[in-house]
Amino acid sequence: MLTLVSKEKTFMKSNMIPNIKETDFWRIRNFLREIFLLNGRVESSWHVARWDYWRWHYIKTCQVFKSYEKVTTTWQQEDESILAVLHPIGYGEVRLHIHPDFRTPEHEDEAFTFAEEHYSDVTDDGKRILIVPVFESDTLRQKVLANRGFKKVPGWGHHYWYDLDSSLPSRVSPNGYEIRSMGMLDEHPARCWSSWRAFHPDEPDEDYSGYSWYQNLQSAPLYRRDLDIVAVAPNNDIAAFCTIFYDDYTRSAVTVVVGTAAEYWRQGLGKAVMIEGMHRLKDMGCTRIFSTSHEEPADALYGSLMKEMKVSDSWVKVFKK
Repeated sequence: MLTLVSKEKTFMKSNMIPNIKETDFWRIRNFLREIFLLNGRVESSWHVARWDYWRWHYIKTCQVFKSYEKVTTTWQQEDESILAVLHPIGYGEVRLHIHPDFRTPEHEDEAFTFAEEHYSDVTDDGKRILIVPVFESDTLRQKVLANRGFKKVPGWGHHYWYDLDSSLPSRVSPNGYEIRSMGMLDEHPARCWSSWRAFHPDEPDEDYSGYSWYQNLQSAPLYRRDLDIVAVAPNNDIAAFCTIFYDDYTRSAVTVVVGTAAEYWRQGLGKAVMIEGMHRLKDMGCTRIFSTSHEEPADALYGSLMKEMKVSDSWVKVFKK
């Protein structure tokens, strides 16, 4: 449990630790859980599922950084209670997770000053940039970033959630397809090919990098095969998939990856695997599920199933040479 300390003991006087250890990774997981609950189970900070996905997919598979330890900064009190966590996620984009009792313009300004110095990235045309997604309702962070020279630019995120104590859509089984849990190792090639065809349909097949990465995803602490749901076609292709990470401490879950292979688009398969996941989560005691979209197809799917949504904008700083 996070130990709360007095607001008089300021964030500025806490210890900034620019690199973390393996033990800190697990402490940060619990910190994210605690502030998620303090924020009313809205993603003002990352859900712990996204923290896991960043490490086991973005870093271990995509290798956006050599290690998470060297790109994660914490602010801690003398008793080692965590007040804030700052890190890039790749491609010039950063995240700040901060305890609500210590969230002030001064504290956020200090964190983003550090981010500008250490976590910016260079674009293909040689520009140095830093990107911060900010909720439309978060005027505090918007003002901090505006004062630092950030500008709001086109680009959005839709952050959906659904409370599972509400009535759920009925399960659906599209004709000829089987909706079930992901299989064992022998099914990894089919699952990863489906992912390739879902997210890279216009790229040449020779760019396909294989399926060894899937074991990385399955190594994440919140991965469960019964929440890795697939739609299997009559020819045994995996046509669609919905992988969900469930955190029973906060009784909430995140759809970390959802997709349908291009050959099977517009048959209702994405909705079918998501609805199956929602029913399974409810049976486990989960009370809220989150999905985030940054593109139109995902937005249409999540919006068709989920009742609540918050919008984030991209705030970008382009540095002078």
